[in-house]
Amino acid sequence: MTDPDSRAITTALYRVISQPPGQRDWDSIRDLFHPRATMTRTGAAFDATRSNQCMSFGEYVEAAERNLAGVEFSEVETGHHCEQFGAVAQVRSTYETIFRSGGKESRARGVNFLILVRLETRWQIIAIAWDNEREGLALPADWLVMD
Repeated sequence: MTDPDSRAITTALYRVISQPPGQRDWDSIRDLFHPRATMTRTGAAFDATRSNQCMSFGEYVEAAERNLAGVEFSEVETGHHCEQFGAVAQVRSTYETIFRSGGKESRARGVNFLILVRLETRWQIIAIAWDNEREGLALPADWLVMD
């Protein structure tokens, strides 16, 4: 593969996280990640608690399963842009999240930045970092476009 199929990658990521509790097939996306890939969560959680955490893919899976236990959660891509130079690519993927728990529903929007690298013959995720909107921080309107 010469160019990264960045839409297929983000579609796979959002599909896995948007499953009912206990039904997330993390193994279906594990090969998208380099073994030393990092995932960095910044911003604030739904309860406005500040969150800054850098994790491996395995640590992310453990945290997601713990944080989403018994919760209805879905994430939909609302904007997508990919820039590539040779064997490196950067993807900006905006999303909307719906979180349902205890009869309450919360919605949020944010952005994932993915760094992809072509190693040997395939593209792998080297890093994902994300942040979400909150008071004083809004997604730019032109980021909500699917390029």
